[in-house]
Amino acid sequence: MKQIYSKFIRTVIATGSLCLFSLSVNASTPWQVWPAVGDARLTWGPWVIYDSELRSPDGIYQGEGDNLALVIRYHRNIDSEDLIEATDDQWRHLGISSSKRSRWTNQLEQIWPDVKKGDRLIFVMNGNQGAFFQGNRQIGVLQDLEMSQSFLHIWLSPNTAYPEIRHQLIGKR
Repeated sequence: MKQIYSKFIRTVIATGSLCLFSLSVNASTPWQVWPAVGDARLTWGPWVIYDSELRSPDGIYQGEGDNLALVIRYHRNIDSEDLIEATDDQWRHLGISSSKRSRWTNQLEQIWPDVKKGDRLIFVMNGNQGAFFQGNRQIGVLQDLEMSQSFLHIWLSPNTAYPEIRHQLIGKR
């Protein structure tokens, strides 16, 4: 009886430890378990540039006040300078002033790596700040709420240069 009780206690402790570990992993990166709102693919001519997916805690897009994760999986190698230039072009399209764009692109230069085919860059908006991840590793945090929202606006604004991608990401196919 003592052996059965001892085995039971070890199993409970092991299971409890595993549950606590799972909770701590999910608490630090909840976007990984959020359901998808929608997904889209960006192509340029015959080339696939990236696949994107928008996630939220409940799988529904309700606007910019939401906690959101934008997951981008690249199909091509792209230098960080090219990513930043493309981001600046989109912010220009959205009417953001050159002084803000300059300040913001300087911040991105400190955060973004070059990406290789298969890499994932993730932007997570959680509360009043945004964070960038490469795969599952956090690579930078944006304390500027306007910059964080403006980054998401590249894909989610009604004025985006890619309205079809927007519709697909927010689940309005």
